[in-house]
Amino acid sequence: MQKFFGYLLLFMIFAGAALASMFKAEEFTLDNGLRVVVAENHKAPLIKQMLWYQVGAVDEFRGHGGSAHLLEHLLFRGTDRVSGAEFNRIMEENGADSNAFTSYDVTVYHQFADVSRLEVLMALEADRMQNLKIDEKAFEAERKIVFQERKQVVENNPASPFYERTRSMLWGNSPYGQPITGLSEEIKALKYGDILNFYRKYYTPNNAILVLSGDIDAATVRPLAEKYFGKLKKREIKREKQAPITEQFHLQLQMKLPQIATPRVMRSFMLLPREQLQKKIYAYDILAEFLGGGKTAELYRDLVLKRHTAVDVSASYNYMTRGNTVFSVIITPDEDKNFVPDVAVDDLNKALGRAKKALTDERLAQIKRKISANLVYLRDNPQTAANWIGYMLSMGFDLADVQNYEDNLLAVTLEEVLAAFDELLKASDIVAVLQSQDEEQKNDDND
Repeated sequence: MQKFFGYLLLFMIFAGAALASMFKAEEFTLDNGLRVVVAENHKAPLIKQMLWYQVGAVDEFRGHGGSAHLLEHLLFRGTDRVSGAEFNRIMEENGADSNAFTSYDVTVYHQFADVSRLEVLMALEADRMQNLKIDEKAFEAERKIVFQERKQVVENNPASPFYERTRSMLWGNSPYGQPITGLSEEIKALKYGDILNFYRKYYTPNNAILVLSGDIDAATVRPLAEKYFGKLKKREIKREKQAPITEQFHLQLQMKLPQIATPRVMRSFMLLPREQLQKKIYAYDILAEFLGGGKTAELYRDLVLKRHTAVDVSASYNYMTRGNTVFSVIITPDEDKNFVPDVAVDDLNKALGRAKKALTDERLAQIKRKISANLVYLRDNPQTAANWIGYMLSMGFDLADVQNYEDNLLAVTLEEVLAAFDELLKASDIVAVLQSQDEEQKNDDND
């Protein structure tokens, strides 16, 4: 009887959660096409502002890799009204944490500050949407910085050639197969005029979403948005739609690189774009948590705790993209044992087969409880909330999808997750193995 009431209590908790929206959020659109979303969080007098441009590395012309990332850097060089040094000084003077990032699909500029500084943040961000001032000297200086960043962050990472090669094979000729940073030779070949044209083409209010999360409401934001962004002119956006990858393939890659501390085995599956999968994405999201979501995940239990053939396992599902979605599983084999690539791959594949039998209604309920607990932290923090809302809206979800995200996850049935598992194992994939160039010598010594 006590166990029954325990399950009843859990049901009531989840039933209550399912009736509530993820965020107290409201949206409106300015006449020039700028979409504005406000998520209220009145726990502290803070505000997170994020301006999401619907442009990233996939929108670059072939051979012009790194354009979107370089432009991101150049936006901190200032405008006709505010010089680069002045921009940073004003941000610091107002206690704002200011930064930016570029991905395959978006370029995002964000600030976090006391809510009383919001008007300053909006004025500066609106100014550089269409008034960027860069000359040849500033362009050359920033291009050198981006080039060195590629060298230091990417090329100095011993595993980077493995991950870039794996991605290139998985995506083929798609722009998603190219590195976001661009290749070194591409960065060196970028021209001032090309970047300026890229800016004028994509940095326009009708190609952006302004997300504000914190101690504010839409009624307060609207006049500020109209004042600073409303007068900016919209431009027609023409971009090629990324054709989904539909052909079947099963690829293999083995690489030996110097300075690799531990081997790893990765299997990545190419799935349909989010629009075609529709609500199936929630089943794949749960499946990723089941297989590789920490030390309670099934593959960790199997390969690390039970069989001792691996020291770590992870799984992820990326549906925050305009292109095909990708499901990946990565294992780090136990380096104290002889590493044989074919054996390690076989271990992973067999573990995936065994995992399906371990997926029960009880395990599904545990996963849902864990996900719901994590979502509490997401929506409680204005920074993570703005990031989550911005990503979902930028990838084609509407605000109702954002608000109902938890409900959609909790509604997934065991049968739907098992069906997704079956489809996953039949999907196109690449099995990639990375090991040290010294691994063979170590195995010989152990023999």
